[in-house]
Amino acid sequence: MIRDRAGRDIRVLIAWLAGIAAGALLIGLIMAPPVIGLADSGDFGRVLGVSGLRVLHPDQSYEELYFNYAHQYFGYGGYTLGGYVSTHVVFVAIAGWIGRLLDGDVFDVRVLGACYAAAYIWAVVLFVRHSPGMKSRTATTIMAAVLAAVLLFVFGDIGYEAYFQSFFGEPYALIAMLLMVASAFALASSNEPAGRLFALFVVAALAVATSKIQNAPLGLVFALLAWRMTGLRRDPRWRRQVWTGAAILLIGSILMIAAAPDRLKHVNLYQSIFFGVLKDTPHLERDMEELGIASKYAPLAGTNYFQKDTAIPQNDPVLHREVLQRLSHKDIVLYYLKHLSRFMQKLDRAAENAMYIRPYYLGNYDASAGKPPGAISHTFSGWSDFKVAAMPRSAAGYFLVFIAYALALAAVWRKNRSGKWRVAVETMAVVALAGAFSCVVPLIGDGEADLGKHLFMFNVCFDMMVVSVIAGAFYGAIKLAGRQVRNRRNG
Repeated sequence: MIRDRAGRDIRVLIAWLAGIAAGALLIGLIMAPPVIGLADSGDFGRVLGVSGLRVLHPDQSYEELYFNYAHQYFGYGGYTLGGYVSTHVVFVAIAGWIGRLLDGDVFDVRVLGACYAAAYIWAVVLFVRHSPGMKSRTATTIMAAVLAAVLLFVFGDIGYEAYFQSFFGEPYALIAMLLMVASAFALASSNEPAGRLFALFVVAALAVATSKIQNAPLGLVFALLAWRMTGLRRDPRWRRQVWTGAAILLIGSILMIAAAPDRLKHVNLYQSIFFGVLKDTPHLERDMEELGIASKYAPLAGTNYFQKDTAIPQNDPVLHREVLQRLSHKDIVLYYLKHLSRFMQKLDRAAENAMYIRPYYLGNYDASAGKPPGAISHTFSGWSDFKVAAMPRSAAGYFLVFIAYALALAAVWRKNRSGKWRVAVETMAVVALAGAFSCVVPLIGDGEADLGKHLFMFNVCFDMMVVSVIAGAFYGAIKLAGRQVRNRRNG
């Protein structure tokens, strides 16, 4: 019913067309001159040295180097060891090796962009190829085309794609999340799920969990989702593959958590305390006393770890001994559990930043493009602009959205007894859980520091939820229309 006269699944053709459209969109938006990327903001250094790359012109002014302009070209250097723990550096290093083959003098950031683009196109093709099959070829075509259009409109937005030509870890997590969910849907929709598809799911899920230390706990949930795939096939080989994959995710997540450097823990803890709990508190003395922090550190309330000219230097050994080595993030969690109203205030603060896919304070253009300092591109920014204009600005608004989504998933799960359907629904439940997790963890783990960028994964998960709602609505509408047509014919 969903095949053409040559016996080909129409979704294959639409998937390839969607992949071609995604590639053309990427080339036109970020690779064709003027090249689009994101300015550094000071984060690239922890990735470049480990990946064998370096800044090509370090003599630029601070604003030019980190905020005003993205940079198209970088230099090559030796490989250094650093405290940045992430599999993201492996991806960047591979792009660096490809870059050396193409041009041994300078690294063009478009090589990295092309690597991300290839993975993004793969995800789009997987999603569309395994879109829901309908009873007629026309209905299947419409369903696949709608899904392709929504995926390109949302995740092809310049807000996401500008990240591809930067050394931030965000695009790595985005691509991994898309591939993880796409492969999960592909597995759930297959009559005989392939081991290579499950391997892709495991690799992508592990990439998300190891993209940054804050995402590591997600690997535990991904392992549970992998285990739920045991019933997709009944043979012993499949069960061994699933159990092995779940174990890899479990162990990888635990190792990622254990690998967090002490210095990074102390930086994040400082942010959680002084730029989180104690920031804007109406009861500073009480909160400091409850946490066991001496009153002499009161001037640090509201400061971040990288701020200059604080009353007490952030690297002061006494501060480390009396505060950062004595407290832990467990104390932060306990504080917020005792003072839920304070945590709600922090969630409202997060909600004020939750709709921003990209940081608007970072320039998108290389200086050679002749654009004003800090200029950003608004080409194909319909989705990101809509979010800024229309998304909730309070935690209560997002609570309602997530509760409604959870209830809808529960209803679909109960209605469908098929194990394959339930795995697909559970995949989206994991996405929603990851979104909620990605909103809460930055507040506990890093206070209000750089909230806009730290909520990137929240945006990814929220937008995947939106795509699933739109696709689900069209699926229901097409089924209803088909039923009405059949009833008229039979009547």
